[in-house]
Amino acid sequence: MSYTVTRDDILNIEAEAAVVCVEISLTASDAPSCRRLSEAGGEELASAIRRQGFLPVGSCAAVEIPALPYRQILLCAAPRWCAGKSNELLILHRCYQNLFALCEERGLRSVVTPFLSADYYRYPRDEAVRIALVEAGNTDLQVTFTADTEELLALSRTKFRKPEIVSYIGWYRDHAIFELDDGHYVRVDLRPEKRDVAPIPYFEACFRTGNNPLQEPLPPAEIARLKQIYRETDW
Repeated sequence: MSYTVTRDDILNIEAEAAVVCVEISLTASDAPSCRRLSEAGGEELASAIRRQGFLPVGSCAAVEIPALPYRQILLCAAPRWCAGKSNELLILHRCYQNLFALCEERGLRSVVTPFLSADYYRYPRDEAVRIALVEAGNTDLQVTFTADTEELLALSRTKFRKPEIVSYIGWYRDHAIFELDDGHYVRVDLRPEKRDVAPIPYFEACFRTGNNPLQEPLPPAEIARLKQIYRETDW
């Protein structure tokens, strides 16, 4: 159907379901919207989270909390950012897909959710917002996103521009590192059967990825091939 983005208090938004991110400690995330729901749900929500037990990363579960103004509360194990080395972007896509599929399975037509993994889980914020809006555009649900910061709200209103590669940094094991024109970096898988690219927002993650002196440097044709894969592949 459609999605909207607001800075309103999550408890003021009318929807059939609301999303709470849960930690491995079986507590609600400290992200502002999740903390607001946690405080309003009190021990009833805290107990429901503990009873649910461990949720695999990217999965969701539904519980009923009469103290909260929603038919269902959806518990979501959102992924954390690990320097872009663990398919985190793909996992975030699937997390939203699982979330929206659970809504449809439960007969829910509307849901309010924070931007999963943005800000508190160290994802590149623009990517976390972009993935959220892409997946919301692919569902028939009415989705409302609560932007926990003004930056997230601004990002939701900014047309996404894929950064351009400005320089080749080096390669290590199965990926090459390139610097982007937005100050971040990207890794591109070297294996011909793979077309995997992922942004790396922190320079520290790239600092140790220079060429191994025992390995041959990448030839210019291979670097050109990897750049082309970056241009053609949506992470």
